[in-house]
Amino acid sequence: MQRQVELTDGVNGVREKDDFNPSAQPPLKVKNPWRYLSYVIRDVFVVFALAAAAAYFNSSSFWPLYRAAQGTMFWAIFVLGHDWICPTL
Repeated sequence: MQRQVELTDGVNGVREKDDFNPSAQPPLKVKNPWRYLSYVIRDVFVVFALAAAAAYFNSSSFWPLYRAAQGTMFWAIFVLGHDWICPTL
């Protein structure tokens, strides 16, 4: 005879109602700060490359593309820094 188990939503790795142990430590994910730092360095390099391309082309048709790309890259740097400082579990 099969056992009937009520499934939960899977929060914090708990899949079955019987699986919960309040004395167990939470399953924290250890993040590698060097990986995040490499992403920030890559994004800063892209920001400087876009600035160099804008200075090289210096045409009115290139500036809207530059603004959109530069805004995206600065947002990417902000998100990486925010996730590094305030990690979510």
